[in-house]
Amino acid sequence: MRDISRARMLSPDRLFGQVAHKLAVSIISGASRAGDLLPNEDGIRGEISVSRTAYREAVKFLTGKGMVEARPKSGTRVAPRESWNLLDPDVLAWHFEADPNEKFIRDLFELRLFVEPSAARLAAQRRSQDDLARIEAAYRGMTVNPPYAEPTVQADLAFHEAIFEATRNPPLQCLAPAVCATIQWSLFLKAPDDRFFFTASLVDHERVLDAISQRDGDLAAARMSGLVIDSLNSTLRLLAGRSSEKGEPDRE
Repeated sequence: MRDISRARMLSPDRLFGQVAHKLAVSIISGASRAGDLLPNEDGIRGEISVSRTAYREAVKFLTGKGMVEARPKSGTRVAPRESWNLLDPDVLAWHFEADPNEKFIRDLFELRLFVEPSAARLAAQRRSQDDLARIEAAYRGMTVNPPYAEPTVQADLAFHEAIFEATRNPPLQCLAPAVCATIQWSLFLKAPDDRFFFTASLVDHERVLDAISQRDGDLAAARMSGLVIDSLNSTLRLLAGRSSEKGEPDRE
């Protein structure tokens, strides 16, 4: 099972990848705002070594994700947020690192709440025995390893990805990386603090599995809705707790 929440197209070991990462985090954090000129090579050379070729590759990479735009006679500037490809795995990963604020988390879980219950309904109606076996195997993987251990997290992601696969709907399956990135980030947030949530979430996952096994689409959708809502509430609670510890004001 691949690590969906991390950038899949961008290699941090390559120089242009380091430059793109630096520029993207600056944009998402608000240090570089929409309409601002993008920092040039000299502007970021103090933190990482930058060649002109690496810089140009990084700018081209970010342009392809809608985060920067070249304007005639005015240079390369930060693009407005509405132009960004927010479901791109790289862009999501940069968000989780730079600015995991409450508004962004709520937006992503709202997407989950629209998408995942429908996916669970279709999976229950269309799944094959092989699909069911994959979903069951992923659930078992969550139960046999310690909470939040790497194999457990990978099994959790595999559970949700297998449900998308069972829908037999390729356009819907394209949303799986964004959903799984959100799940992985929220698990990372919970890992140090909330073992109770993991135990409770196992029950929710088992209930979804049972509904899919019964081919009851409405029940699967309802149970998946409950799973997503429970996950949102626990994620927001932990995010608020960490912000309070740091003395940060609440952000809407």
